[in-house]
Amino acid sequence: MTHLTKNSWTDEIYDRLTTLIPSKTGIVCFDFDNTLIRNDFGEKIMDQLIKEGLQFLPKDISLFFRDKHLWKDHSKLSFSEKEHLVWEEYAYQLKEFGIERGYRWTSFIFQGLTKEDYYEVSRRAWALVNQPDKESGVFPQVEMKDLIQYLNHHNWKVFIVTASPEPGIAAIAHHFPVFESHVIGMRQVLDENKKYTHELIEPYTYGEGKVKAIEERIGEYPDLVFGDSFNDYPMLNKAKEFGVAIDKGDPEFVKACSSQGILIQPYFAFPTLIK
Repeated sequence: MTHLTKNSWTDEIYDRLTTLIPSKTGIVCFDFDNTLIRNDFGEKIMDQLIKEGLQFLPKDISLFFRDKHLWKDHSKLSFSEKEHLVWEEYAYQLKEFGIERGYRWTSFIFQGLTKEDYYEVSRRAWALVNQPDKESGVFPQVEMKDLIQYLNHHNWKVFIVTASPEPGIAAIAHHFPVFESHVIGMRQVLDENKKYTHELIEPYTYGEGKVKAIEERIGEYPDLVFGDSFNDYPMLNKAKEFGVAIDKGDPEFVKACSSQGILIQPYFAFPTLIK
């Protein structure tokens, strides 16, 4: 794409993007959920695995729940029980221990998968939820997809840095398009059969962990950063040129970003052009 379509970008951000990007080659890092896409895809991959019966998990997953007896053999539970109880426990983890701890807790759901399994589950989930005609759908933001095409045209290196599972997002990165190898996310230890375990490989890509992962895996800080929450705040502050915070209605996040010179982009309009 030789020209960036204005769509919902603010005048200031649009002018700065279209001035900077053609003038140099650089690095850009995007958060994924609620930044590159509308809504949250990481949770949709979880939901897909739950709906498919948690078939990759060992029978005993009591380690991850308060009710140890109930989860000694999850195959004895009905689908509706499993669905309700998993989301209930997830909500408890988020409320009692915070977002990062809650996200880390979810890693057990992805154990037992090979990389191929991960990709297949992710793509099945994407096919079901990629509904641009619905406010609740999960789909690429038109402005962001156009921006990536514009960046690619000018030979920028584009990365996704997400707290969601790395293989799950890499599986659909071609829709944007971003190289699979440029997805940096939650990584899990592989066992001797090349199946993922619940054990995470640090740094976990949440908050400061995103910055550490960028340091380790890219080797330099990005010129541009885009994010939508305090999870992205440390990464936004490392942008060498400027960061763009997507305003979804959190005044504390907007205030913190504004105080650091991070530009504020109101959440993109819906409905918008479908491409």
